[in-house]
Amino acid sequence: MSDNAQMTITGFLEARIAEDERHARMLAETDRRPVLSLSATVNHPQRLLAECAAKRAVVELHPTYIYTDEEPGFEMEAAKCLCGGSPCATLQALAAVYRDHPDYREEWA
Repeated sequence: MSDNAQMTITGFLEARIAEDERHARMLAETDRRPVLSLSATVNHPQRLLAECAAKRAVVELHPTYIYTDEEPGFEMEAAKCLCGGSPCATLQALAAVYRDHPDYREEWA
């Protein structure tokens, strides 16, 4: 994304989860290991896809948006969840995994 100043932490996480999911699906095309137990197979594509689904469910419970005021140039990220922060600690913890991504914003730390 070229203008990450407009990206919310929710949008950032949705994009990273989609990337992870694409990667897991590509792995699934070549990985022929049997799934004996997802809890015991950390890097199995089915486990990765399950983790993507779980992350997506968490993100959906914590929507954020960019709040702007009539004052030119004013904007801030606001949360619509019950965690009390903006961005909330839950989303910050999920985003920390992607700290080295070029679209990650330090204010999410």
